[in-house]
Amino acid sequence: MFAAIPFFQLEVYNLHVPGVGVLPIDPWATLVCIGFVVGLEVARWRGIRLRLDTRDVVDGAVFTVVVGFVVAHIVTVLFYFPERLTESGIWAILRVWEGFSSTGGFLGAVLGAWLFYTRIRPRGALRHADVICFGFPFGWFFGRMGCGVVHDHIGSVTSFPLAMNFDAGFGPWVEGAQYATGIRHELGLYEMMYMVPVAALFLYWGRSDRVPGFFLGWFGALYAPFRFLLDFLRNNDLSHQDARYLGLTPAQYGMVLLFGVSVWFLLRLDQQGWSAHPDRVDLEGTKQDLEPGVVES
Repeated sequence: MFAAIPFFQLEVYNLHVPGVGVLPIDPWATLVCIGFVVGLEVARWRGIRLRLDTRDVVDGAVFTVVVGFVVAHIVTVLFYFPERLTESGIWAILRVWEGFSSTGGFLGAVLGAWLFYTRIRPRGALRHADVICFGFPFGWFFGRMGCGVVHDHIGSVTSFPLAMNFDAGFGPWVEGAQYATGIRHELGLYEMMYMVPVAALFLYWGRSDRVPGFFLGWFGALYAPFRFLLDFLRNNDLSHQDARYLGLTPAQYGMVLLFGVSVWFLLRLDQQGWSAHPDRVDLEGTKQDLEPGVVES
């Protein structure tokens, strides 16, 4: 028997509230909400250090996340479960709480940030979006923890020591589906663990001011290859599995695009000849010369 993480799972907890009734607390939704708050607070913290208007950072982050979730659901229906359109029609799109694609979420986040900072509240779009992205790995850590504790992304059978022993049983997701058994990759927990070094690297880089767009480009460049390889570990023997097109998941095609755009973006940033404002070069310092909200793009 290979060493493996013992099976565990968080169930929905029914909280009995006197005078109100039963309040179901979903572990995935709870951890995603925690991730949103943590990521937002980290972004707000960096925004303050960069002398940005806190309202612009917070409002933009909220709008970005909302658009991200909406687009994440649309991508899920169109590319992962297109049969839902045949079964439910437009309601498959309107029930935005039924499934989210992380790849679609990234696309929606870019769209949301662009709309907010160029149309709704014009600001230095790259500067503000970069601050939001700086907090993303910290929030994503809790979001993927949520996926891991409810086993949204069960992988293939393996002998990898950080895999999970599903012989305690898990499933089925839908009526007629199979139970997951054996030692299997738990992809949500893998991605959660990967966010630790990414977040640490962002903290290290964040000690100094960076060219606007720096963290946007580097997150894509760091995340895309890992996610592309991770999707090869998805299961292909259970009845509930991701759609594949020519052997690749929709996320893998998205990661190829994300990596290419991110590398191009980083190379383009290097050619801009940007230099940090002298009051932002050392973020460990205490200079206060800039007025809040006065920033370069």
